[in-house]
Amino acid sequence: MYSDSSNKRRVSVVLAVLAALALLAAVQWLRARHMTLPTTARIVVVGGEAVVSRADAGVDPPLRTGASALMQRGDEVRTGAEGRARLTFSGGEVVELGHNTRVAILELHETRATGPSLSHGLVVFLALEEGQVTTRIRHMLFQGSRFVIETRVATVEARGTLFECQVIDKERIRVAVHEGVVTVSMGEQELQLEAGQGVVARLGQPLTSSVVPTLVPDADTPLASEAAAEAPSATKMPTLTDLQKTLFPPVITPTRPGDVPVQGVTDGVLGVGKTYTVQPGDTLFSIARSQGVSWEALWQANRDILASPELIHPGQTLRIPTP
Repeated sequence: MYSDSSNKRRVSVVLAVLAALALLAAVQWLRARHMTLPTTARIVVVGGEAVVSRADAGVDPPLRTGASALMQRGDEVRTGAEGRARLTFSGGEVVELGHNTRVAILELHETRATGPSLSHGLVVFLALEEGQVTTRIRHMLFQGSRFVIETRVATVEARGTLFECQVIDKERIRVAVHEGVVTVSMGEQELQLEAGQGVVARLGQPLTSSVVPTLVPDADTPLASEAAAEAPSATKMPTLTDLQKTLFPPVITPTRPGDVPVQGVTDGVLGVGKTYTVQPGDTLFSIARSQGVSWEALWQANRDILASPELIHPGQTLRIPTP
């Protein structure tokens, strides 16, 4: 009797140990199925200068054309007045930064799952504080992947796509989609944009999409070089230089509700000699609309004083072209 009782206790202990080991193995297996691994991105300066600020180590020396550095979660990069840079992630995703652009990496990691699927995904959250970026995601993102650009106005989330995102000012951003699908969220509003669509998201205003024009890139920009190799000549990729020429196509009302009509045109016959003095709150588009001309023609007539369409300020005198 004593022997049988002792044997039963030993068996019970062994079974308890085996059960504990099995439970521990199961927990480790589940953890391994959904591992979160930190990863890095590489910044390459393709023109001018850029400065990288580290989350835990201060500011790096300025990077100039051709220089590169690794970036991780919490780091920030800022391009100068003549700067352009290219941020590349582990999955081949590319973000091109335009002039005077500031981007911070809020989240950057890979998710990996073991088992039959052996799938993995990339999670990227960027904060676009100012300036303009053009993003190219080569393939549809794997399950578990996310690519998000946060701004003060709205959140932009993309699946396999080519799109641009620009901060116009503290209350407006512009998003234009050239391939794939992008979702723009602002508060309770959500708008899904497909290829050829865009939106200007403005605080307190409805999200309304519009048609985005086809753009032809410069030949010396990174995305343009890839496009020339991968796409037919009739479907060229947009780049930052040309994207800057489309900053103010109408998507929603460009002026605030209740704004007074644009004023400030001097006397004179429409054409040579007619000018307009920029008023607070004006945009190139609002001025062009009030004068019955296109914003492109207005910009071309003043290229000597306007390096970019958004660089207007109160007090400037603009020449009004003949319609």
